[in-house]
Amino acid sequence: MSAVDAFSLDDEARAYARKLFERRVKGWSDEARALEDCANWTGTSPRSFKRVMTGETKNAGTFFSRMRKGYLDYCARAAAELQNEMAAEKARYGNVRIGDLDQEIEALVAKIERARAVKILQHTEG
Repeated sequence: MSAVDAFSLDDEARAYARKLFERRVKGWSDEARALEDCANWTGTSPRSFKRVMTGETKNAGTFFSRMRKGYLDYCARAAAELQNEMAAEKARYGNVRIGDLDQEIEALVAKIERARAVKILQHTEG
């Protein structure tokens, strides 16, 4: 059994799509814009992204790599924002108010980069 066989790529692709959308959307009125952003980040159309997210796509596993990459890229952008905020806090107050939070953010960035470096190949039966 390979690592790919241990989980369903369809379920994982849907989970990444849902997590990405949930983190991006700010409210009901923002849904269309959030779908467009998520679709752009994953290299799909808004309709295709929504179909993966809601389970309408039969073979959602074919979108797995795109959904995973889009989600990890989003996480990297969020971590970069945290780094910028920590740099501003340090410039303003020194290290007094943030303690070792900047080191934890650096560890998070490293963890995201390790996850981005992992390539999962889709298993196809021939």
